[in-house]
Amino acid sequence: MRENKQFGPLFILIAAILWSFGGVCVKLIPWSGISISAVRGLIACIVIGLYRKSFRVHITKAVLLAAVCTMLTTVLFMMANKLTTSANAIVLQYTSPAFIILFSYLFLKQVPKKLDIIAVIGTLIGVSLFFVDQMATGKYLGDMIAIGSGVCFAGVFFANKLPNANPIDSAFLGNMMSLLLLPFLFFDKAIPTTSPQTLLVILFMGVVQLGMGYIFFAIGIKHTSAITSSIVATMEPILNPIWVFLMVGEFPKPLSLIGCAIVLLTIVTYNLITTKQNYRTRLST
Repeated sequence: MRENKQFGPLFILIAAILWSFGGVCVKLIPWSGISISAVRGLIACIVIGLYRKSFRVHITKAVLLAAVCTMLTTVLFMMANKLTTSANAIVLQYTSPAFIILFSYLFLKQVPKKLDIIAVIGTLIGVSLFFVDQMATGKYLGDMIAIGSGVCFAGVFFANKLPNANPIDSAFLGNMMSLLLLPFLFFDKAIPTTSPQTLLVILFMGVVQLGMGYIFFAIGIKHTSAITSSIVATMEPILNPIWVFLMVGEFPKPLSLIGCAIVLLTIVTYNLITTKQNYRTRLST
């Protein structure tokens, strides 16, 4: 696959589209969130290993940190989906841009630019509006776990921009860590009654939704800033409820549609401005 710098954000977008099927897939599988994470992660590990043409990993601090964050993001997100609404889980995960700015300031001493802050605020407002009517569910444990998923998701973007980072190795190692979760399958009462439909859905999640998703993400993030990546990736919470509507019949409320418009406008405007700025910078050098 050609790794052209111009297509970095596009690869991130494709990854977000593939990831967006996660919510509806979780609802179609009766297993626990940990069981789903274990099996789909193991399948994704095989897919990524075949793409890399190797099942070995050169571990650095950055690779290990990104791998741990990758594994925790998926596990916590799956658990949150079982404990709260898919809407709450996805919107709280996408608080990640705020945490990226915080990490960059605390650990790299990088002061965020005004445009970055405006873009993040716009994104958070849009995503929050998308599901604001569902935030007061009273399912606080699921919401807290979803916020934890957002912190870990920010860690994925942050760690993959550190020196000696290797996004594809991190994705591979992070999914390999799913082996640690396999013992939980023996305690899942839904496993013995697994249907062929469930097996097809989990296979889709492992091969396409997660495996191919991380491959596109790993390629794209090498040529895209952490902030830009996280903002483009917010297409996931926009598309997630669309698939839920088509498969389950849940129709987004008007306020959700307004949030969708805000996020889309923010993403398009941010990328147009940054692209123009980068083009002017190249011309001046």
